[in-house]
Parts: sequence; C-alpha cells; structure tokens
Amino acid sequence: MNMKQRLLAVAIVTASVASTASAQGFGLLGGWAYGSVPSTNATGAGAYTANNGFALGVSLESGGVLGFGINGLYSQRGFTNSVAGFSQKLSYIDVPAYLKLQIVNPMFVPFAFAGPQVSFELNCDAGGANCPSGRDKTTFDAVAGIGVKLPMVANLSVQGRYIYALKDLNYGTVNNQSNYRQRSFALLVGIGF
Repeated sequence: MNMKQRLLAVAIVTASVASTASAQGFGLLGGWAYGSVPSTNATGAGAYTANNGFALGVSLESGGVLGFGINGLYSQRGFTNSVAGFSQKLSYIDVPAYLKLQIVNPMFVPFAFAGPQVSFELNCDAGGANCPSGRDKTTFDAVAGIGVKLPMVANLSVQGRYIYALKDLNYGTVNNQSNYRQRSFALLVGIGF
C-alpha cells in the first residue's frame, strides 16, 4: 500500500468515526478468534495451522433498522507449519466498517452485518527467527456476522463474525510457491454505553 492509499484509508476511518461518534452506540468488544490458513497453492510444504488468539477493542454504531458501524480491534493471528515447525504469531489493529441490519425491539435485537476491513500489522513474532521482509503489513479483508443485543441487560451483545482475507499472505518461508490466506471466526461479547 503506497502513502496515498494509506492516507485515504486513514481519512475514511477518521470520517467514519466522526460521523458515528454522535450516533447511538459506543461500546467495548472482546472475545476469542479461531483461525485457519488454507493454501491457495498447495505445494506439499506441510500443513499450516492457524494460531488462535483474542480480540479486544471499541465499537461505534448508528441506530435504526439499517445502520452503520465501525470497530477498532486489537487481534492476534498467525500460523504454524507442521513439517518445518515454523511458527509466526501476528498482531493487528483491525478496522472493519460495515452496514448493519437489525430488528429493533425492547427485549432483544437480532442483527446481521457485512463490510470491508483493513488490518495494520503491529507485531510479528517468529519464535526468535526473522519474519519475512518485504511483505505488505497492511491487509484487506471482508467481514460478515450475526448476533443479538439485549437492551434490558446493560446493552450486552453477543456476535459471531467471519473474516475472509482478500489477498495472499505470500509467506515464502517453507516453499516460495506457497500462498496462504487467513480466515478467522471471532466470537465476541460487547457492552454498550
């Protein structure tokens, strides 16, 4: 991602936060993320398994039947290779922006959402080894999920979301032809203010 694209992404995120800050819902989100790293070019280099981790952050959402939301989440991802014993633990700031459809009522509010996500890598831990150099540390994903909010229980919400990476990780650590895309399922609990 070049500098103009990064500035555009930051401008969009800033405008989104500003437009939703005065809206109905500010909250905290946290939970567990379960991952997978399917190969898009199987080369016999060994199975890659995902490292699971946690996600924690803030949420801003508008109200109504059709609304808009944006999150800022610290999340953990990565992988381990079964043959080489190579491990890479990654941490990101994920910024999903999504449209949200909900059925508003006073008892419980079921909802569904979908949209794009940009992720900024914060850290790469390769167990003492160096992480691959020259790779892009900004990734783009698609996110979709469903959940339920309980307005009568301190605006508590529970949601499941699926994160689908839109580009290969291009980790040439075991075999230079190996391209992998991360997939994650996150189970998150939120509380609104």
